[in-house]
Amino acid sequence: MTMNWKTLGLAACAALAGSVFGGTQMNPKSFGALKDMPVYIQEWHVWWGFPYPDRQQPFSHMSSTLTAEREPWRLNWNRNGYPLVGLYDAANPEIMRWQIRCMKAAGLTSVALMIHPEWNTGIGFIQEEQANIIQTALDIAAEENFPIFFMDEVAFRHGSAAQKIDVSVKRITDFIKKYGSHPGFYKVDGKPFYYFQTYGWKVSAPEIERMCAEVDRATGGVYWAMFGPVTRFGKVPQLSMIVDGASIHRRDRTTREWRLKEQDPAVIFANGRKFGKKIADMQYPKFDGTGQPWRQTGVAQYGMDGRMLETTLLDSLKAKPDFIMLSSWNDWEEGANFEPGWDFDGFAGDPYTYCKVIAHLKGVEFVPPPPPPKEAVHPAVWEKLGYGDGAGPLIERIDRSHVRGGALTVTVRDSAGEVTALEAVPEGDLFWKAPQTPGGSASGTLQAPKFSAPVQLANVFGFTPGRAVPVKEPSIEFRLPGGAELPDEFAVGVAWAFNPEKPLQPVQAVLSNRIPVKLREPKGGVRNEMTLDFTPYPRSGALPAENWNGWQVGAALIPRPADLSRPLKLQANGVKLGLVSLLGAPRDERTFTNGEAVDSEGKIKKFHITLPDEILAAPGAHFLWLRARDAAGNWGSPVLYAVPNYEFFDREARAAVPQEPELQVPGAILADNCSRAGNWKGGSVKVETVEQKQLSGQLRIANSLVHRDLKPALDRGGFHLTFDANHSSYQRKMIVWLTDAAGKHGYGVAWDSAKPDQAGGSGVVQIVKLDSDTPLDWNNSGKVLAAADSGHPAVSETPARFEFLRNGDKLTVRVDGKPVVTAADPDFKRFDRLYLRGNDNQTVDRIILTP
Repeated sequence: MTMNWKTLGLAACAALAGSVFGGTQMNPKSFGALKDMPVYIQEWHVWWGFPYPDRQQPFSHMSSTLTAEREPWRLNWNRNGYPLVGLYDAANPEIMRWQIRCMKAAGLTSVALMIHPEWNTGIGFIQEEQANIIQTALDIAAEENFPIFFMDEVAFRHGSAAQKIDVSVKRITDFIKKYGSHPGFYKVDGKPFYYFQTYGWKVSAPEIERMCAEVDRATGGVYWAMFGPVTRFGKVPQLSMIVDGASIHRRDRTTREWRLKEQDPAVIFANGRKFGKKIADMQYPKFDGTGQPWRQTGVAQYGMDGRMLETTLLDSLKAKPDFIMLSSWNDWEEGANFEPGWDFDGFAGDPYTYCKVIAHLKGVEFVPPPPPPKEAVHPAVWEKLGYGDGAGPLIERIDRSHVRGGALTVTVRDSAGEVTALEAVPEGDLFWKAPQTPGGSASGTLQAPKFSAPVQLANVFGFTPGRAVPVKEPSIEFRLPGGAELPDEFAVGVAWAFNPEKPLQPVQAVLSNRIPVKLREPKGGVRNEMTLDFTPYPRSGALPAENWNGWQVGAALIPRPADLSRPLKLQANGVKLGLVSLLGAPRDERTFTNGEAVDSEGKIKKFHITLPDEILAAPGAHFLWLRARDAAGNWGSPVLYAVPNYEFFDREARAAVPQEPELQVPGAILADNCSRAGNWKGGSVKVETVEQKQLSGQLRIANSLVHRDLKPALDRGGFHLTFDANHSSYQRKMIVWLTDAAGKHGYGVAWDSAKPDQAGGSGVVQIVKLDSDTPLDWNNSGKVLAAADSGHPAVSETPARFEFLRNGDKLTVRVDGKPVVTAADPDFKRFDRLYLRGNDNQTVDRIILTP
């Protein structure tokens, strides 16, 4: 296949010594610095998936709505950076072949394909199940004359059978006997090269020695290499090569300053030579863990357009390593990839930056191989790679004439041809929309269960862009009406009230697969459902200006045919839901062709749309699907846009309502309905409306410590304190105290919302004691007497009902009627004050104190 490289703008550089690419001036002095040294990459990932060209392939280690982002050809996904060949199935043989050709052109010696022992027995590898990716990779490596080796990630199987030495002997022996003689298997001194990791594997040096010896006897010999601490395993005689330490750990993750004594390569290499081993450290040119939520959220170091790789390599060379081990070929999760990409390090003009850095250091010219065949990459990227049209136009901007204007101006852009049409579909082909009037019914033909909470105003920044219903259940189902038809490829959209305190609120739609998807792991498994993830990603493009109309929206194309006889399940606990919508095939009767060309070729056009009278005449929330077509007939990614007619009468009516009367509780020392801020002293609180309860208020504790004096005081020791409590954010702590008049002695109940993955997501409840020489202040959290999980979701619109009791010397906390924690303390009997301590992320309501 021939390519027009001039059109692509990817012409190979004639010479790299001193060349400029991607805004980076390569150092001429470093040209050929690694000329005579083996250079490996220790992680080639072939186990993450994308549903193309096999639509039955599930998303694995990634997520995408299959809609365009920023450019017509660039599909939205939840990773930082973007591969040169678009989003791909990492086990696609044509992708693997192209990657090997890139590695070879960069001057690499070999690469380790990362493989994982089977979960249950630990004998085989999951990459052999379903399609045998290991065999495929070896065959391609042999055909391309670039033998590869393997990294046994046994360290990732903590506590499983795979980490037992006898099991490892069996697994490695079987593997070497099966593949060791393959011409695509990299060998040193005639022996197959086998690499494994011990970081995370609690194994001793004698055990490793026995494993290596038994495998050698059974197979005739293996060339052993390990990623692990040389001081622990250097005495193992069979180990020939050891990789210890990483360049990433020599830089402070907070200040980015060099800490040259941290994992100092000179010290590591000296230890390796003491044991007679070939030694190197791992070169990690960057680490951006923000691409996946379960990794550390900090960015350890930036790649700096390839300069970081050159810097750390040259620093390591001062200590004279025996070889170079680079980190990851295509780890887009950690942002540590060398693979060509349109964006990886903040794109500066050359997608081959890292390949060229490696080639420069090896002293060779990098000549890019042709991209994979057209059929191997997703159609969206065809136009970017020069294969022709395929992506369809992008809805670049939507402007409403003013906040209650009756017209929209839609700017559409294509990068390959003329924009010819725009389709506008109010609400969708099949939809459910929340009731827009008090006591009203939902509209649309999708059938949903009755929501357990009443309709609320979606009140955002003081205006009301319609109504929504709060989702209180983990999953709710929407069923299609009988006889409804949709094409195999349709779009799903969801709209919910924008909450600036939780802009990354998880929202997912789950549909049933028409044909169950076979998984590559575990063996024989299938997936009966597809998940469309609308959760915004933490970058600016995920929170566009349109959110400020009061609604947050998500749109996705389904990756494979759905079983429409089964319901669509929405997982959006905690959101105020406005719309669930399905968009079918385009129709001529709702298409506009009168776009106004902005450029001479018509690649950018503006369409002026007058909103239908039925929308403008109805107060509340309205939504509009938009998608555009190019001259080749390709329809671009659809977008869902909110066009609310703002409601003001509810705010005026609410302002005229009398204030909520005080609570009347017989025998109570204090009964506060939390509707009067003036009842509290010493700090500031805000009174907010509780929409679930008519005419009711609650207190938001405004980063403050406030109190009320008890009249009369509690002087018999025992008490019964109840209150409602809410968190709107994780890692926040609130405390309700009962103390003496000076605020120096007493007891309290604390609720810490903790992290989402801690305490089962329910936060931690503590019984705390105050015994101080100085009055209570905001920073004093007291001494913890006892603690336990609350059992109530830590972040939820549904308040937790707390009871704090003292009977004799026994202190008890109940949450939602269930005892969760107890403690005993005899010290204090009199209580003159009740304190509230918290911040803007916490509210309390209905505080009742009785003897």
